Amino acid sequence: MITVLVVTFVALLLINVPVAFSLAVASMAALVWGDLPLTLVLQRMTNAADSFILLAIPFFIFAGKLMARSGIAQAIVDFAGSLVGFLRGGLGQVNIVTSMFFGGITGAAVADTSAIGSVLIPPMLKRGYSRGLTTAVTAASSTIGVIIPPSIPMIIFGVVSGTSVGRLFLAGVVPGILIGVALMVVTYLAALRAGMRGDALAGWHQVLRNFWRSILALLMPVLIVGGILLGVVTPTEAAVVAVLYALVIGVFVLRTIRIADLPGIILESAVTSAVVMLMIAAASLYGLVITREQVPQEAVAFITSITTEPMLIIAMMVLLYLLAGMVLDLGANIIILVPVLAPVAAAVGLDPVHFGIITVMSLAMGLITPPVGVCLFVACGISGTPLLVGSKAVLPYLAAILAVLTLIILVPDIALWLPSAVD
Repeated sequence: MITVLVVTFVALLLINVPVAFSLAVASMAALVWGDLPLTLVLQRMTNAADSFILLAIPFFIFAGKLMARSGIAQAIVDFAGSLVGFLRGGLGQVNIVTSMFFGGITGAAVADTSAIGSVLIPPMLKRGYSRGLTTAVTAASSTIGVIIPPSIPMIIFGVVSGTSVGRLFLAGVVPGILIGVALMVVTYLAALRAGMRGDALAGWHQVLRNFWRSILALLMPVLIVGGILLGVVTPTEAAVVAVLYALVIGVFVLRTIRIADLPGIILESAVTSAVVMLMIAAASLYGLVITREQVPQEAVAFITSITTEPMLIIAMMVLLYLLAGMVLDLGANIIILVPVLAPVAAAVGLDPVHFGIITVMSLAMGLITPPVGVCLFVACGISGTPLLVGSKAVLPYLAAILAVLTLIILVPDIALWLPSAVD
């Protein structure tokens, strides 16, 4: 069954069949080969989608699209500029800090690349930033959006592994900030080599003025994280609150979204949500096959036969994630790999939340590595940069993210102290 599953899945991917359909068809082929009833297909896919926590996905997607359409991005850019624009490579630093703020709104890296890139890439090029640096900063900083809450990949990981999404959200706060700081250091060094300077230091009046202009956007992640932190709302309820907040801001306060615009935004959100939900439902069939064939147990036995050193096993998992991120989407990789690797992580005593942060951070690097580096592709498209140039320029940023990941692996409390403080 496993041979049929893997061969069919790879063959379908090679002919560009979408991941969700590839998972479903390959799983059905394996079930037929194993002489199992196809009634399991409807049962497993329906049960997989029938989850309260999964409601958070369409709501967070809808909230992110509402905030992106509200035109609030420029206010966040202005506030970030008043905070860090004076540093060397000022606009690059602004790009990174804006991504940190915006990541707490959309929860999706590609949305951040598109929104922030459209605002900041043209002025960066106009100010003399190289196309490679401009593309690398924009693409790399957008990966923060899947680590800082709310994070769609964190929700997927929580559902697939049975880990608390609330704890995953809280665990992503500090690593996300550390990645932002690391990327700022790389940008500073690049600007120093190029002899670039920052803008004039903003006065307190300007900082406060820009803060008040952007406060409506900045309050959304505060509401989400704060609500979960205080135990007032679950992640799903926090997603509903985010939608209501985004509607009020866009339609009634800023008035940048008309009632007539809502059907189109809802349709966009529904299409995006359907892709994710179909992939999760199809993956339940995949999970049925690998569980029946005891693949997780065999994976544990195989890896532990090579080594029993926990750090070496974690390093092997990270390497697998990095390679997988080059050929498959982040969400698809979580769905395919986590059911197999979760028992391995448990066997070496890895905390499930810590394992989730390592998984998402590792796979997030695939967003900026060819050939499936979607954030890198989007940034290259906006800046008009050849992919090879963008790929070379992003290497120091990949190294910075990998350094932070290594720190998180070696010192788990960096990620776990906030969730532990809430317990």
